[in-house]
Amino acid sequence: MHETVKIYMDYLSSDIPYLFNCVVRSWSARGDRSDFKVMADKKEKIMEIMTWEQAKNTLWNWTTRLKEQLPAIMDGRMFLKGSLASAFLALVFSYVLHYIIYPGTLRITVMTGDKPRQSDTACVCLTLSVDGYKALEQKLEARFNHDFSRGQTDTFDVPNVQLPSEVDSIEISKCRPGDEVDWYIDIVKVQNMKTESSREFPVFRRLGSNEVVVIHNYDTYLPNDEFYNKLPKMLEQRQRELETAKRDYEYEYKDELPVMVKELPDKEKFSFLYEMFLGLNLGKFILLTSAFEHTDWGQTIEGVMDIFKYLHLKPPSDLERWRSDEKFGLQRLLGVNSNVIRRVKDMAQLQKLNVHENDVLLTSEDLTVMEAFNENRLFIVDHSIIQGCPTSERVILCSPIALFVRNEDDKIMPVAIQLFQNKTDDNPVFYPDDDEITWQLAKIWFNNADAQVHQSIFHLGYTHLIMEGFAVAAHRHLSTSHPIFKLLAPHFIYLMAINKGGMSLLLAEGKALDKVMSSGAAGGKYLIARYKTKWRLNIEGTLPADLEARGVGKEVIPIYPFRDDAMLTYDVIKRYVHHYVDLYYKDEDVLKGDEEIQNWRSDMTRPESQGGLGIFGVPGENDRFQTKEDLAIVLTSIIYTCSVGHAAVNFKQYDEYAFPLNYPSKLKGKPPTDKTRRYVRDILSILPPKPTHHTLLEVAGILSSRGTNSLGHFEVDYIHDPAAVELVKTFRKELETVSKTIKERNKQRPQELQYDYLDPQSIPNSISI
Repeated sequence: MHETVKIYMDYLSSDIPYLFNCVVRSWSARGDRSDFKVMADKKEKIMEIMTWEQAKNTLWNWTTRLKEQLPAIMDGRMFLKGSLASAFLALVFSYVLHYIIYPGTLRITVMTGDKPRQSDTACVCLTLSVDGYKALEQKLEARFNHDFSRGQTDTFDVPNVQLPSEVDSIEISKCRPGDEVDWYIDIVKVQNMKTESSREFPVFRRLGSNEVVVIHNYDTYLPNDEFYNKLPKMLEQRQRELETAKRDYEYEYKDELPVMVKELPDKEKFSFLYEMFLGLNLGKFILLTSAFEHTDWGQTIEGVMDIFKYLHLKPPSDLERWRSDEKFGLQRLLGVNSNVIRRVKDMAQLQKLNVHENDVLLTSEDLTVMEAFNENRLFIVDHSIIQGCPTSERVILCSPIALFVRNEDDKIMPVAIQLFQNKTDDNPVFYPDDDEITWQLAKIWFNNADAQVHQSIFHLGYTHLIMEGFAVAAHRHLSTSHPIFKLLAPHFIYLMAINKGGMSLLLAEGKALDKVMSSGAAGGKYLIARYKTKWRLNIEGTLPADLEARGVGKEVIPIYPFRDDAMLTYDVIKRYVHHYVDLYYKDEDVLKGDEEIQNWRSDMTRPESQGGLGIFGVPGENDRFQTKEDLAIVLTSIIYTCSVGHAAVNFKQYDEYAFPLNYPSKLKGKPPTDKTRRYVRDILSILPPKPTHHTLLEVAGILSSRGTNSLGHFEVDYIHDPAAVELVKTFRKELETVSKTIKERNKQRPQELQYDYLDPQSIPNSISI
């Protein structure tokens, strides 16, 4: 025994500074003792030979001897300092004995949610049950001021506990009834240190002053599970929680926009770290773009390009692409608005365009309008939705129509642009063989209109806002225990919070969109509201159906990076969802008997005037899901839109918008109304003032940043059911395969076709920016 003690004493003596350091770090982390793993080989040998009393006495004697060796102690002026050092040493060795050499039988870890307005809970009452019987009632009392605080992980060791088998349920409450502030709990973990078994109980609930929360197993149950027949009180708890959720998550109907949450619940607010991420990014761009607000653009295109050098900003990938017709066509296939181009399926689609079927569109091939149509090579982008849109003061906004043709090299080339919807003498069709600068101006004004559609409709309206309605409805109708809630929750994280911020910072009067977009805030709302009746979940919200409706399959557009990369991840999401649905719904009868999921479905199609979301194209009949396929389509659409769909319209924004000639968000002056010769000065004259563009750089830079985990690697793991966890693992593996495929594609693609924005490693789980 004494030899073993000597080994341990020598070990401690040689590493006293390291031991102090890792103890302090361990306490500061409140539960993370990974620094002590290096001692494990010594610990096991000592535990085999020494009793608790022998170890305690031996270490105490050694502490006393060490204290006597401290030279400063003999100096009377240093007596207080020496006493404090001795007390600290005693604490260190007590910590070592209790938590390293002789840990308790049970280790209980409590993870508090990283949400604002957390309770200063100092004492938690926890009951552990085994096979339906209470096996342990334990008070977990705060040892430090910040225990149980926001984002905290607290660990408690409980000695001398004998459990007949594994814990299968917990009951948790506050010990102090007067504590009125809610406490959000994420997870409680119970570890048996002797058997090395552990069980995590996903709570993900808030706890009031007089509430008791009971969690069984992995807390994953349908409301019609047999589980509730055996434990009806658990069903009552579930129903109470849903009633509370309906009070917290009220629908808001405003400005004819998609349904949003009325007041942002604390549970939906940003974590502390994510708030810091957003604040730092905002501060960085404000600092970078504030220095040159009062300089003009100069007299040359090169002077416009110098903005990135002066502001020390990374320039977009290609400052010259605005000149290229080929790259103008590519913007429809790999830009931020890559889901609007469609094949002309009916010549009636050209009735507002002042072209004739025998007009030659592609002079290099002597290809006429009718020939291109018959060969499935004619494509159109028609922004008629902009007609009548309000604009910022003294700003003209076009509602253009553009024709594109696939040439013999399979490139999508612009062949005609009409800037307004009506056939009039002052609204000519511009062609590539017109005056060079005039044609460039036509493309610039077209892209300015395209930017309004992108930002208002396909970015803000029909990723951000439309998905919020589904999220609010899910909170109102799906219990935290519902497996579908757990599937969706990682894809809703920060969605409501970022939308609240977006509405106040972007769409409010006088804010960002009024400054940087031609449509302004009022026009942005107009476009979102106008598109509401056009967006259908099973068409525009479902990628394969949308591609088919637009007639842009691989046989007609062989090279389409957005489509090809997006479909890879869409298919992985679809398989993941189908397996998940099959896991919990054995057949359609189980689905039809799930009133929570059916109530969620009912709210989707119920008109807004009757208190619903007013969504079109939701699969099912009579406001209910009839088949598992109905449910799977909706879930796939939501997860895809919150991840891939948003990534496609969001993260390339800086690359597209940063250079004002490439994709201008706002222009001044007037678009061309004839084909007279024009000059570079005519291009420079329509650019917005530099301060306006500096504001755009701030917005685009922030929106293009990523601050959350990549798809499949969730910020919060809601799924704990082992069978479902295996599905998540498979999901991640398949996403890794997609990532490798896209990386390999980009190695083979020429520079102008490089497109890494839909690599799953670059796609967040949710709309969080």
